[in-house]
Amino acid sequence: MYYCDKGIVLRHRDVNEYDRIVTIFTVEYGRVEVNFKSVNKSQAKLRSLSELFCYGDYRFYLRKYGAMPLCIGGSIISSFPEIRKNLNKILFLSFVCDVYISLTPVYQKSHDKFNLLLSMLEYLNSYNEISKWSLPVFILNFLEYYGVGFKNTNIGYDSEFWEKIHKGFKDISELDVYENLYDDVFDFAVTQLSRHTNKKYNFEEIISKGGKYVFSGFDK
Repeated sequence: MYYCDKGIVLRHRDVNEYDRIVTIFTVEYGRVEVNFKSVNKSQAKLRSLSELFCYGDYRFYLRKYGAMPLCIGGSIISSFPEIRKNLNKILFLSFVCDVYISLTPVYQKSHDKFNLLLSMLEYLNSYNEISKWSLPVFILNFLEYYGVGFKNTNIGYDSEFWEKIHKGFKDISELDVYENLYDDVFDFAVTQLSRHTNKKYNFEEIISKGGKYVFSGFDK
């Protein structure tokens, strides 16, 4: 069976000498594991489509009764070049991809999850600095689409603030006026995420005078 789908690369791992298994979150099929044959050869045409955070239009081939599709072609929609220049953004997205892989079964379709991921990539690619709100905004919106969110209750927070949180990365700067709520929301979001992933996350933030958000990673 041949089929096409748009998707974003979450992870890749090399197998054998030249092949690569790539985890892609697609529009119509959700998270899929895809075989990229011979992409580690110097002249491989599909290598760029297997790189982390690549947003592409992929062409797949799945054998009858096969478990893993083979990528046989496609085109890059965006490689988000500004993200690749910034280690801090790469670390942040590595955490995001881990969450997607941990809490999304294979072949579970979700347009909401896909759009959240794409909007985050577009946001990070468009701005030099990462808003410190990006972490709780991502977590709380993802948990909503995962099915254990809190969108329908403000759990003690101002309703207008709670609505802005759940708008995703659109107008995220509007959250800056709620500085006094940040620590509580941050702790709440990380606690809820840890509960569902069974992982202990350790985040460190360094806020410079310019308000720059520095993401240092996480521990499992």
